[in-house]
Amino acid sequence: MVAWQHAARREIFWCGNEMSNHLRQRRSRIGANVWGPAVSELPKLPDLVVLVAEPGVHMRRIMREILMRAGIKRIIEAVDGADAIAQYTTLVPDIVILEWDMPMLSGEDFIRLARTSPETSKRDTPIILTLGNPSKAIIDLAIKLGIQDILAKPLSPKALSSRMHAAVIRARETQRQRVKNMRQTMAGQSKAVAASG
Repeated sequence: MVAWQHAARREIFWCGNEMSNHLRQRRSRIGANVWGPAVSELPKLPDLVVLVAEPGVHMRRIMREILMRAGIKRIIEAVDGADAIAQYTTLVPDIVILEWDMPMLSGEDFIRLARTSPETSKRDTPIILTLGNPSKAIIDLAIKLGIQDILAKPLSPKALSSRMHAAVIRARETQRQRVKNMRQTMAGQSKAVAASG
């Protein structure tokens, strides 16, 4: 090894140690995980069934970790759009995390099929879209198709957890309103039947 290579290796080693020391000091000063929010900071979600439709193995693993840190134990993974729609139709997930660029069946096609499902409960399932390369055209189309939320990659654990929490609360509120409307309609119908009979 030449002298400059030794010097370069020492410099890299020194920079690595200095960075590690800096991170350790920062962690001790703020008392938190410097790589992201502490587990206690994330909103805990109830035991939901989450469908993660993501072609990348690494990204699926990251999402699984984030979801597990948020207290979710039932995570279904799909590697392509066809697998995702098969899982979606056989199970009733509480929420779907969907990548737009999926092989075999795109995220757009998945959303169209999900939103035209004959089962009302599945049509209203919250879908959070993840985008590697967000563009205005894709975002506008996704919103038009009925996406609840959009996240750009790389994902932040806190952002994903808070968006999921908000989507689930909105979905439950919509369901409560639908049940309330159905009860009012049925009450009105029963009054009309009683008055005519």
